[in-house]
Amino acid sequence: MDLALKELRQSCSVPLFHPSLEWLQEASGSVSALLIRDYSELGERPIGQTAGRAEMEALFRQPPPEEGQDFLHVLQEIEEKIIPFTLRPSHPRFLAFIPGAPTFVSILGDWLCAGLNFFAGVWKEAPAATEVELLVLDWFKEFLGYPAQARGILTSGGSEANLTALVVAREKVEYSNRQQAVLYVSEHRHYSIDRAAKVMGMLPEQVRKLGTDAGQRLAPSLLKRAVTEDRQAGRLPWLVAANAGATNTGAIDSLDELAEFCRQNGMWFHVDAAYGWPAVLTQEGRVALRGIERADSITLDPHKWFGQTFEAGCVLIRAGKALADTFQLRPDYMQDVAPEEGEINFADHGIALTRRFRALKIWFSMKVLGVGWFRRLVEHCCRLADYAQKLLEKSGSFEILSSRQLSIVCFRFVPKSAPQQKSELDDLNLAICEGARATGRVFLSTTRLQGRVALRLCFVNWRTTAADVEEVVALLEELGRT
Repeated sequence: MDLALKELRQSCSVPLFHPSLEWLQEASGSVSALLIRDYSELGERPIGQTAGRAEMEALFRQPPPEEGQDFLHVLQEIEEKIIPFTLRPSHPRFLAFIPGAPTFVSILGDWLCAGLNFFAGVWKEAPAATEVELLVLDWFKEFLGYPAQARGILTSGGSEANLTALVVAREKVEYSNRQQAVLYVSEHRHYSIDRAAKVMGMLPEQVRKLGTDAGQRLAPSLLKRAVTEDRQAGRLPWLVAANAGATNTGAIDSLDELAEFCRQNGMWFHVDAAYGWPAVLTQEGRVALRGIERADSITLDPHKWFGQTFEAGCVLIRAGKALADTFQLRPDYMQDVAPEEGEINFADHGIALTRRFRALKIWFSMKVLGVGWFRRLVEHCCRLADYAQKLLEKSGSFEILSSRQLSIVCFRFVPKSAPQQKSELDDLNLAICEGARATGRVFLSTTRLQGRVALRLCFVNWRTTAADVEEVVALLEELGRT
């Protein structure tokens, strides 16, 4: 061996320094202790606090360290600097937006996922991980009554899932017709639909925003009229995006009627069920979601109402082969991982090539807890929303603007004194919401329904109890009066 080769070999003959197994065990124990302590004490702590950029810069800004720092010191920084300045969607009184509240089993599954660091993009590298994802998708299809030949993929969340569904749907539209294609949405759609259309290069006028009925559901009569107008104008009615659990109110569109209309008119029917889909596990939910099984594509978010850590989304496509037809590419550097008959490369089914083993935490949770636990989660949250609405009604100080749908109720505080102007009532309710947040005891969000500011409560958390509901309603009433 010549001298240069010998020196080169000597320079890389051992791996880089890494802490000992004893150190790793101790460090892992410290992380585990922090997580368990945080998990067990979360409900007794404030929800968290926000801060301005200047304050955060002062807290964190520094040059990158050339040499490593003491592990426990860095862990302490996380506990003292990061956790307090982050609002906690897992808190039992975080009732804003559509929060997420994972079980500790899901947290453990995500920890395993990160530690094992499997690449879940192609069958050849991870047949077990791929099979587990296929199994989880089959379970979801079974819950929804979706056909066995449908395919899907786990995504980062609903935004990626909606984009994936729309790209698959567009694949069937000739290039020459794509500028004429029209997407029909409810005024209460999730904005990720609009963003997906923008990413796809659709023009603003290609997204038709339609009104809703008194229950905030997409009005089929308005859809029929819009489709007729667009056809007469030479445009191409292409896709209807329906809600199965609208973010604003929990509204579920008339899925069966919309599915039939799309079938008769040769249009793609997409259902955004990111929040509401777990309701199919209950009798009430199966009735409310009737028709979802007829959709051409469905978006689900297990990290919302299914007890999973961020990130966990999902899209299902009825014509399963369309996923690979849309996304599969086989560059030279991927020629070694072409799947055999019956095998699946999830990298061929979506946007990402490098993919985490997201299915692990879902599979792990369902195996350890059982489907019955998730069914009881949905039932528990719907009862909490019912209880909240009854307390609000009993108070006499609140007006219900949207009765409980799934696990969301929308309302506003109305003083018993002289009638208020609309703008005064809006300002008052915005102030009540901000005042509630400032206490650190609860975090709420607002929306607008028929032009009026509405407070909303969204229940997806297994930790939340009747006592939490009572505390929130009492706080809102006190703030409204004072």
